Amino acid sequence: MTFSQLNQACQYTILSISLFVLAGCFGGDTVKKSIKDYAERLSRVLDTSLPDTFDDHLVTPLPRLTDSATLKHNIEGISINLREFYALQDCELGTVVAQRNTSLGKSQLPSQRLVHESKLLSVLKNCEARLKEKKEVNQSETALAATIASWQEQKARDYTKTWANLIQSSQEVRLALNTPERLFSVENNKDALSSVNALFYLNSLNEGKLEDSDTNIDSPIDSSELEQQLQIIRSARLPATLWHTQQILANSLSQLTQMLNTELDAVSCPQGRASDKAKILRNVFYLFFIEEIQPVGSLVNQYHYKLAPLWEAWLAEPSLHNDFKRYIKQQTQDGFTQYSNAMQEHVNLWQGFLGRCNLSPVAPVS
Repeated sequence: MTFSQLNQACQYTILSISLFVLAGCFGGDTVKKSIKDYAERLSRVLDTSLPDTFDDHLVTPLPRLTDSATLKHNIEGISINLREFYALQDCELGTVVAQRNTSLGKSQLPSQRLVHESKLLSVLKNCEARLKEKKEVNQSETALAATIASWQEQKARDYTKTWANLIQSSQEVRLALNTPERLFSVENNKDALSSVNALFYLNSLNEGKLEDSDTNIDSPIDSSELEQQLQIIRSARLPATLWHTQQILANSLSQLTQMLNTELDAVSCPQGRASDKAKILRNVFYLFFIEEIQPVGSLVNQYHYKLAPLWEAWLAEPSLHNDFKRYIKQQTQDGFTQYSNAMQEHVNLWQGFLGRCNLSPVAPVS
């Protein structure tokens, strides 16, 4: 049997469950159970022991994400004297600054701090425009306009750091990146596709802010929408779910492939005729790998590529900490490569065995 025939058979199986896969579903520990059942059944048929570390690889947590305090930017506020403060009362800037100086304002969550900075940029632009619209401007107002322009430049530069604090320090995003509650499955969808959109929404809040201070500041961030998107991200925890699933698949399949390398070679298929043992092994491969494990792998691929542009943008973003980028790169590049190689090597192993025994990965006869 050729490799293309095996791929075609695998693709046919995946297509048969595409309604589940395209939904982007995930649930409990289904894939973990499938892997363990697969390994135990293979071990039983081949009359060999599983590697001693096999179960350990099914529960290895994701690497620890650097503490938020290490990643956080310290951002200084703008300094306004009393004369400037009173002069700005008619253009809302004084009110916004006063809100930030309250006890509640000083303890804002990263999301609300970003909302505040967005509002501040908007009113700074409006204040400057209002002064410029006056037909007659006295010397003090000219000086105030220049001061407002300098504040606007400073806050435009600070905005992207405030955005980085949201990404690196908010509880919702940190949980989504580092603390999975489940693994990918082909049922029980929980906000997976909505989470993709929510993560890209967070990214969009930083687009254009540094390069062009006029971009997106006429319409400050909608606080309710931001909090809603963060709750979706927290609920789904999609990146951590994706990375933990790919890690479990990579580790477990690598060990199984290593075990099977010698064991499958010892299975007799004289002159290409499949023995009963070979047929049983083919059935195990179909029932567990093709029907249960590979569809989960297709979900890993699907969401990896959906999120790839986001990770590329974050890895290129100067305001994000190198430790944070290192973690993202470890999961999205190194981790995915290890997973992809493990899946391919496992398929290649079975392709060689099934080809030698003239078998195809089809459903067992009931």
